Amino acid sequence: MSKIKKMVLGIALAMYVFGSSVGTCYAASNSIEVDITATRAYGKFVYEEAGHQIKVTVFYTEKDSFGLIRDGDVSDTQFGNVTTAVVSRSNSNGCQYLGGYAVGYVDGSERAVSGPAYA
Repeated sequence: MSKIKKMVLGIALAMYVFGSSVGTCYAASNSIEVDITATRAYGKFVYEEAGHQIKVTVFYTEKDSFGLIRDGDVSDTQFGNVTTAVVSRSNSNGCQYLGGYAVGYVDGSERAVSGPAYA
């Protein structure tokens, strides 16, 4: 074969190998989101492979009616043939959420952390 044919064949093979590995990474990807408002803390974690324990925890800071600031968390755990865990918590009477972030776990291992969100 000529040098040009070998080079074209090599480039095509490299593109195939790279494309296959990107597809594999995408299949195992995950996503996490958090939304903090004055009245609600919300988190969602999606893991693209079923058959695992999937958990999302939202860590938040809130201010009560007396002006005291405290931290808390709320979580949801899903088992079996699901790929999504969602948690939502409304504030207590007189309390206001200030901010927070979410963490996603798969089989007990941390897999994703959201950025901070503020009310």
